[in-house]
Amino acid sequence: MTSSRKIDAERGERIRRVRTEVLKLSSQEKFAQLLSKEAKGVTRGAVGNWELGKEVGIDSMAAICKVSGVSLDWLAYNRGSMLSASKPALISSFDPDAAADEIDHIPSYSREQWRPGLEGALPELDSKLGAGQGAVGEIISLPVSNGTVSGHRIVAEWVFPSAYLRTEIKASPNHTIVMEVVGDSMTPTYLPGDRVLIDLSQNHFVTDTVYAISDGYSEPQIKRLQRVPFSEPALVRIISDNPALETFTVELAKLTVIGRVCGHIARK
Repeated sequence: MTSSRKIDAERGERIRRVRTEVLKLSSQEKFAQLLSKEAKGVTRGAVGNWELGKEVGIDSMAAICKVSGVSLDWLAYNRGSMLSASKPALISSFDPDAAADEIDHIPSYSREQWRPGLEGALPELDSKLGAGQGAVGEIISLPVSNGTVSGHRIVAEWVFPSAYLRTEIKASPNHTIVMEVVGDSMTPTYLPGDRVLIDLSQNHFVTDTVYAISDGYSEPQIKRLQRVPFSEPALVRIISDNPALETFTVELAKLTVIGRVCGHIARK
């Protein structure tokens, strides 16, 4: 006597979503390689069977949850929220342990690993944008594909109409984050405790305005940038709005632009 194995197509679809939407892996083979670090005997064929709705062991489901941060209750039974309450939502960041030849291919900040709890919300990072001295905040590492992604914890979500972001402040809703300002170097324009909206897709110096920047070593800063006309190589002035502070001039090529400051949330 033979018995047919139960097919759970909805669970298979949830596993596929974890692979393609959460981990951004187009290949079942890469998903299997990632899971093999946490569970034994994971092959591309096994992943394919799981996504068709065939049986999956509890150890394998636990491994999926560990590498992706999704809830086991959601993955197995479609109960509760997708993200695990015990694992913070993350926004990718530079991995300081990456090999030197990989650095150019890793963005300073990215929203690829994050899903909002509130539809259309923008994430606020556990990282302070220095108007003087910044603060990186808590960094957490997750295994992704053949390496790791380090991430900033999300401390709040802010909801803005997408039309306002696109048409009024010219920011991409899918690439914008919120960061708190600390320090007084940008007073009176930006005060400590204010929040700013930063469009990560605008990560090149195009026009004289305010940007989130980094020198590649210290904490992120908020500064006004101004190109030096006719300079070769191209030079840029780094300006603090606080008139008591000095203006610096550096080569543009040595400056990392995290994104353009598109909006300002202030207490008045």
